Amino acid sequence: MSIARKAIISTFWTSGLNYIAMAIGFGIGIFRDRLLMPNENGIYMFSLAVVDLIFNFAALSFNVLVIQAQDEKEDIYSTALWCTIFLSVFLVLASLGVGWGMSIRGTLEIKIEAFFVLVGFSILNLFATLFQANLEKELEYQKIAKINLLSMLAFPVVSFLLIVNGYGAWGMVLGYCSSYFVSFVGMVLFSHYPIGFVFNSNTAKWLFSKGSRFIMSRGLEVIFIRYGTFVTEKLLGTSMQGSFGRALKYWEMAPQTVAPAVVTVAFPTYSKLQHDPEKLSQAVSMVLFFLVRALLPFVLVFSVLPVSFLNIIGKQWFDAVPVLRILAVGALLSPMFENMKQLLYAKGKPESIVKVRIIQVIVFIPTMYFLVLQFGIKGAAIAIVINFALGVASVLMIVRREISARWVRGLVLPIAFAIFAAIPVLLFPLRDFGIGAFLQFLLEAFYLIGIFLFLEVVFEYRHIREYARFIRSILKTSPSDPAP
Repeated sequence: MSIARKAIISTFWTSGLNYIAMAIGFGIGIFRDRLLMPNENGIYMFSLAVVDLIFNFAALSFNVLVIQAQDEKEDIYSTALWCTIFLSVFLVLASLGVGWGMSIRGTLEIKIEAFFVLVGFSILNLFATLFQANLEKELEYQKIAKINLLSMLAFPVVSFLLIVNGYGAWGMVLGYCSSYFVSFVGMVLFSHYPIGFVFNSNTAKWLFSKGSRFIMSRGLEVIFIRYGTFVTEKLLGTSMQGSFGRALKYWEMAPQTVAPAVVTVAFPTYSKLQHDPEKLSQAVSMVLFFLVRALLPFVLVFSVLPVSFLNIIGKQWFDAVPVLRILAVGALLSPMFENMKQLLYAKGKPESIVKVRIIQVIVFIPTMYFLVLQFGIKGAAIAIVINFALGVASVLMIVRREISARWVRGLVLPIAFAIFAAIPVLLFPLRDFGIGAFLQFLLEAFYLIGIFLFLEVVFEYRHIREYARFIRSILKTSPSDPAP
């Protein structure tokens, strides 16, 4: 089967099941969050943030290296497994030290307990991602998509059942852990990872040498993701931090929706095409074209209809209205950065991302602190968008030297259509029909997104047909035929 055919089919599988899981999870999450309190979510988010700081060392990314290795290293699978075991022991010891430090600092006992539970299941996830690497390398995404579907559904279902029964913050913690557990069991059963007991010292040196190049980049990413949690916790308290974190989680639906195409399928596809500039540019152009158009409905909803959206889950979350409105821009920038990052990783240039991240962190750390001090959680959202904009602008200058993608067609027109769609909705908003918060939101969202889709179809019909014909030609290609 050609690389293009396999990549497109993989994207359909992962994206399709991802949408189903997110839709079901969103529906269940609405009922859960109507019962969840901001301070309970704050406990969960704080514990998760501490775990992420420690698991920066997991950025050695043995699973990524197993995928990236085009010339098979001797005993790479068994050695990668042994290296993951060594890494897990180190992370356990580091977590014990951090937990002791948190107790001395006077951190709430429930936060420390939640931290240790999350550590245990995060270690389990290290092995799940390693087993998944074997399937990713061959672009076998039907199996991965099915496992991920169950994994994604586990969190909202388990957390809802526990919160309904009064478990509060523990409902969120154990729901998160259940997702990792389902992923681990699924990957163990279906990945057929070639487990062996041979430890090859030369291969281990290669894994640690290559993996160490990812640590700085991953560490900086953790700062960008979790630093706001610590700053809002310190300056504003657990409850406001919980409101900020819940808005951030709903905003993350946008990047998660396109994650299969942006990261999961893109990285191994770009890796296989890394020495063919023409096909690589074509692949990036297609991803960009559909990426922006898939994200802009989220941008429109979060920027224009945040009050209607938060009405669904309850007034206890209304502090997050300005956060969602500001983060709307980030819904477009974040996946764009991630996709270009995967391209540079596939080209074997993680150090380029490190340079960009260093620039970002120099700006981000003081900006986040002073903006939160000045504007509260709204300031935290502004700092995140500034960070994304700086990252995209910086990495774009690097990527343009590697490929020649169709940037104007991919970006300018759909953004213009989004602006034109927002104008009539803002000038002539729908009245409240008294049909309930959820149905009212859906009606307003269809009004807004419908205008955007109409403009897309009318003015971009030729280009949509062009890509549709290409995709159909790939899917009709016999698996034994050469790639077009």
